[in-house]
Amino acid sequence: MNKFLNILLIFISINLYSQDSIGLKVDSLTNEKKLIQSDTIIKRSSQKVDTITLNFKNELTIPISKDNLTKVVMVKEKTKVDWLKYLLPILTLLLGIWVKGIIEKRSDKKKIIKSGERWIAELRSLEEPIKKQIQSLDEYSEELKKEDFKIRNLELYSSLSGEVFKSLDKNELIIYIELNNKKKVFEEIVKISNSTNGYVSILEHLYETLREKFNRYLSGTSKHTTSLSLSLQEFSSAFKDYGVELEKESNSDPLNDPRYIPIADLHSAQIMPYLRAGNFNPFVLRREFFLPLVEIMAHLRLDPRTKGIASAMTKGLNAIKGIELEKDYMSKNLESIIKQYKGQLTELEKLINKI
Repeated sequence: MNKFLNILLIFISINLYSQDSIGLKVDSLTNEKKLIQSDTIIKRSSQKVDTITLNFKNELTIPISKDNLTKVVMVKEKTKVDWLKYLLPILTLLLGIWVKGIIEKRSDKKKIIKSGERWIAELRSLEEPIKKQIQSLDEYSEELKKEDFKIRNLELYSSLSGEVFKSLDKNELIIYIELNNKKKVFEEIVKISNSTNGYVSILEHLYETLREKFNRYLSGTSKHTTSLSLSLQEFSSAFKDYGVELEKESNSDPLNDPRYIPIADLHSAQIMPYLRAGNFNPFVLRREFFLPLVEIMAHLRLDPRTKGIASAMTKGLNAIKGIELEKDYMSKNLESIIKQYKGQLTELEKLINKI
């Protein structure tokens, strides 16, 4: 609209200028004619008129006098304003602007449609990774419920990080939704757009949360595992000191002492093999070593020489409990994330249909 007004003003200016120019020419010719006439009047008194102005429309009549003078006849049409000369460039300019506008509009529309189709394609491509992520988390959750202590890596699908959507234009998405939902009011269009961006944000949040929770699980489990290893080393040292004290007391090999034999048998059966291999299972140790040791130590609780053994035993049980809590915590987090991913999977097709 602004372009059209500017062009109209240019056209009016040109028109006024042309009329002024014509007016000036007419005035100039009139003045010149007056001068010629006055001069002619002066000369008539002394000589004959040699120039005659003839006005004609359809027929030309040339008066001829017999004065033996040469007559030169010059025919000249009256000058008219050639409006086409001024209108043609303006019309051409207007036509060019109109054609350019149509081309740009069609080009922009194609760009919007292409961008919107890219949004749809990227959203549809999320369906399979979400299904695989849910399956992977279900399997990992089942592994956490076992007494197995093999910590395997959690499979994360990077396509659910939402990184690809950062390169897509959100404004073009709104226009695309508006093109496909012409009967809806603009508020509804904005809601659909916000739902789409919110959907992507939820996926980003789930991905980051899952990675964060898993890293915390690994870190916490590693911390408690280290604590368990230190408690076993502490137990071995305290048990050795306890044997020396018994030997000093009885002046004989502690392997013959009934207070030492049960602990020694338990240590040989449950601790020694794992110290060599280094692949102990905390939950097996608790069931096969620490809990039986608790019963043995209950009978020796009044002996101050067992204080070091009791302290190492308590630290070992606390470390195993910490590992167990990390597994429970991770399991609950996985259940929550799986539930949210299932909800996102259900909403995906609905969202695409709205767009």
